[in-house]
Amino acid sequence: MTEQQTTHMTMAQLLTQGLFHHRQGQLAQAMQQYSDVLQKDPKNAEALYYVAVIACQEGQFKEGVNLVRKALALVPAEARMLNLLGQALDRLGQPLEAIKALDQAISLDPNLAAAHANRANILTDAGMPVEALKSFDKALTLAPDSPPELINRGGLLELLGRPADALKDYDRAIALAPDAAEVHANRGAVLKDLGLIDMAQGKTDTAHFTDAIGSYDRAVKLKRGLHEAYASRGQIKLMTGDWVGGFADYDHRAEFANPTFKPLTDPHWHGEKRDGERIVLVAEQGFGDIMQFARFAPALATQGHDVVLLVRKGMAPLLKTLTGVKIVTDVAELETIRPLRWLPLMSVPSVLGTTPETLPRDVPYLTPEPARVKAWAEKLGNAKFKIGINWAAGNPDRTQMADRNIPLTAFRHIAALPGVEFIALQKGQAVQDIRGVAFRDKIRSIDADTNAESDFFLDTAAVISQLDLVVGCDSSIVHLAGALGTPVFTAVPMISDWRWMLNRDDSPWYPSMRIFRQNAPAMWDPLFKRIAEAVAERLK
Repeated sequence: MTEQQTTHMTMAQLLTQGLFHHRQGQLAQAMQQYSDVLQKDPKNAEALYYVAVIACQEGQFKEGVNLVRKALALVPAEARMLNLLGQALDRLGQPLEAIKALDQAISLDPNLAAAHANRANILTDAGMPVEALKSFDKALTLAPDSPPELINRGGLLELLGRPADALKDYDRAIALAPDAAEVHANRGAVLKDLGLIDMAQGKTDTAHFTDAIGSYDRAVKLKRGLHEAYASRGQIKLMTGDWVGGFADYDHRAEFANPTFKPLTDPHWHGEKRDGERIVLVAEQGFGDIMQFARFAPALATQGHDVVLLVRKGMAPLLKTLTGVKIVTDVAELETIRPLRWLPLMSVPSVLGTTPETLPRDVPYLTPEPARVKAWAEKLGNAKFKIGINWAAGNPDRTQMADRNIPLTAFRHIAALPGVEFIALQKGQAVQDIRGVAFRDKIRSIDADTNAESDFFLDTAAVISQLDLVVGCDSSIVHLAGALGTPVFTAVPMISDWRWMLNRDDSPWYPSMRIFRQNAPAMWDPLFKRIAEAVAERLK
């Protein structure tokens, strides 16, 4: 457009043209029109607002805030401007100021659905789900056919433990936007949870799991690169007993934006046997995962493979007891043992085609250090029935982990049994819970594994070897007890992890383990009454 043509156009025409291009996604052309307006009239609030919108669309949120505030200073406050300001402030890490702006927008226009939705998203991120749900409800009352809000409310309802309601939102979103792959994946997740609820309530119908896999099938068909959907589908297959298909799907975790392991540059191992070539298994994920899958290293060694396990330094002393396996803790150590092929530790069963029937069952496969065993045997004595207890799985801010946590008070049913003594295997802040329970005099706290940087679990392994029983939540402690062959009762939430499978109180992974399952969310007390009855049987 020439300068003469621009001169003869009205502000309204320039803005109209800018909006046309803006709505077509032609931001550069739109910006040119808005800039032409501002060149003529630097105080044109309308143009400033639209330039602020483009700035936010391009991730320039600080610039967006400055521009929209200029616009607000020129005209009476408008809800749409305050809504944009709230969005930009939130992206700048200022949620309180963002909520303030959005509340002002809503006071000016209570029917602005976008402001209610933005407020809901901020409150969700701030850990205020109940208030967030109110805002989502209002947004969807005003705009019931908005897929983003349906999807976001569905995610919040999942967080609040309402999978059936979340499913309704996802189904509605899919009806409006059937090609949204992520929504099909979300639907699969809630169907999996509904299936677990069915199992907890004594139902045997697996239709929810079948439907969940179907949703993941549609998700990956629509978006081949949706690797999280493959991995989640794999977990359902593992849970329902299809380990070959499940582990194959679970291998897609290698393609995550943040993989669960650090890949090596050497060739992958695909199960072949090559003379003079070592297999390096790269440990990944949490302590419990490493202990659970470490069994495959000695199993491969017995097949004639030269096996190396690469682990973090603190885990090396415990894992050095694996038969026929070399332990290294630094990638630099691999320079001296090439040629090699490598594999993430949790991908070994995929390569081997492992099933529940062919899982290596040579348990125990970890061995406590003899000197420590002797020392702890003397400290603990043998006068009472000693039960190791662990009630908190990990970071309380991670919902998936927090659901595994058990109130220490639930252990009172076991504490009431005559002749028992608790040995606290718990670490971290949760140890302070002992002070608040009436049976604290029955709990012996031990000073084990005090060095946070080395020798993880060496003392704990020695202590567990001297116990009559371990009772704990889904954590690394029950994996350690299982790998040592110590009797262990594992209490799992209603929405349980894939590795505990379905409708069984035993585990193919650990012959000495018995699984106790919640039959209602957050209801640990009835479950621990059952555990106490099982402990009482052992005392007879």
